[in-house]
Amino acid sequence: MIVSKKKKLKQIIEQAQKQNKKVLIKKGVFDIIHPGHIYSIRQFKKYADIVIIFVQSGFLTKKEKGEKKPINSSKQRAEVINGVKNVDYVYIDKSKSMEECLSILEYLRPDIIAVVKKRKTKKYDRPYWELKEFPDKNKQIFSTSNIINKIINKIS
Repeated sequence: MIVSKKKKLKQIIEQAQKQNKKVLIKKGVFDIIHPGHIYSIRQFKKYADIVIIFVQSGFLTKKEKGEKKPINSSKQRAEVINGVKNVDYVYIDKSKSMEECLSILEYLRPDIIAVVKKRKTKKYDRPYWELKEFPDKNKQIFSTSNIINKIINKIS
C-alpha cells in the first residue's frame, strides 16, 4: 500500500510496535527493479514483520547520482515497488536533502533501518533503531546502471 502522508505512516508504525511487531524501513531509488532488489526485500522480511520502502525523491537522486537519474518518476517507482511481494508499505519521500530524510526517519522511529553497507552509512546511527546490513548482491552483480548500459549497448 502506498502511504502519502508521514503522519499516517507514523500511525501505522506505532500500531505495529504496540503489537510487538518489528518495523523495517529501507530508503532507496528503486528505479529499475532487478534481482538484487528482490533478494534484499526477501531478506528484510526475515527480520521484520512490516517492511516499508522509502522511494527516494528524484531531486535527491539527481543530486547524488547525476542529472540522468532516475529514469522513472517517484510515482512510477512507488507503483512498481508496491507490487513486489513482501513489501507492506511504500512511502514517496520528497526530501530535498539527506538531513531532511533523516529527520523524517527520526519522526517515524522504525525498529530497523536497512542499509547496504554499515561503514558507509554512519549518518543513520541512532540509539532508537538498529542498523541492519543487507547486501543486495547475492553473489551476483546487479545494478540499475549496469542494466541501463546493457540496454544502450544492445541498441547501439
